[in-house]
Amino acid sequence: MPKAFSEHERETIRTQMREKGKKLFEKHGLKKTSVDEVTEAVGISKGAFYLFYGSKEELFLEILEQIEKEIQTSILEFTLMPKADARKNVSAMLKGFLSTWDDYPLLKNFSKSDFDYLARKVPVKRIQQHVQSDTEFTNNFIKKIKREGIIVKVSPHVVSNLIKSLFFIGLHRQDLGEDAYEEAINVMIDLVAGYVVGE
Repeated sequence: MPKAFSEHERETIRTQMREKGKKLFEKHGLKKTSVDEVTEAVGISKGAFYLFYGSKEELFLEILEQIEKEIQTSILEFTLMPKADARKNVSAMLKGFLSTWDDYPLLKNFSKSDFDYLARKVPVKRIQQHVQSDTEFTNNFIKKIKREGIIVKVSPHVVSNLIKSLFFIGLHRQDLGEDAYEEAINVMIDLVAGYVVGE
């Protein structure tokens, strides 16, 4: 039976698990990183790990969400180009979102098989919470561009699905090859931005 931790210890351990886990997941990938490696890096027992997370996949998802929150904040603080038209501004925001995504090795190397594996391993309720968080970001994204005077011609649900579609293309970047991915994603971003603003 793992020992009880004080609130301060729990907070410290959880932070270390996210930090060490992130490095391990970047190095070995989601499937090949083990709970044993995480607990060894943090200096806790395997039993203690399960006081914090139900599985390594739940730890991975929390790390993923932490990174996504950083990226989403940067997008919502993005300064629009005053002389650019609406389509170019929305396109620039979406490009910023995806290029910032690429700055994180954990996200850049996240593949379709990783996505499917994560979706199988994490409880449905937890996945639903993640989807709700994505919906909140989309709503905030739409509010931001409306505040900037850009008229959105489609529903928030459609905008959300279009942003997700760009993410799903990224899951296939290894299948496409880097050059083909860059070309395809740039075209798709422009088309999505045009559709959102009705051009």
